[in-house]
Amino acid sequence: MITRISVVGSIALALLLLTGCSGVAETAGTTPAPSVSTPPETLDDLAVGDMLTDAQAKQLNGQVGTQRPYQQDDGSYIVIDIAQPLPESVRQEVAASIATSDSSDLASFFRKTDEESVATGKTLIVVRYMSASTPDGEPLTAWMASSAATGFPGFHGTSAEDVAAQAQTWASTTRDASQYEVVVIDG
Repeated sequence: MITRISVVGSIALALLLLTGCSGVAETAGTTPAPSVSTPPETLDDLAVGDMLTDAQAKQLNGQVGTQRPYQQDDGSYIVIDIAQPLPESVRQEVAASIATSDSSDLASFFRKTDEESVATGKTLIVVRYMSASTPDGEPLTAWMASSAATGFPGFHGTSAEDVAAQAQTWASTTRDASQYEVVVIDG
């Protein structure tokens, strides 16, 4: 990794010197730099959010560590790290997937949540507007946070933001806060 950075730094310095230190190299007739979404050539320098080829995803899936491939809805793979927050695009896909479950069918809701937990390697805390019953049997319709996490107390309130903040505060007090991801289902 250090060698690669040194070579890139040397090339950049040489380009600056050759262009009169203008800081802008002429690009006419050159091949454009690869886009950000181009998969890296090796798995050595992966970052959360990098795109992967199918072969790289299979290779990464078999490695030890906290990084893993996440297959997006379009079939492409992106790097996630179970010790870091999910990339926003993955968080949105997870929320959209869970949102397809019927909020009145708790089995369907928890099945979808479990599927996404397995796919992301995270214990999900889902904040959603739904109906339930209080411990006294009274009906309750509010923003609620639910999770399969051991010891999760559940939260409810009048806004998604408030409930998500309560859930995040709870997660931050656990032994391994990075294993939890709070996902808000809008609407």
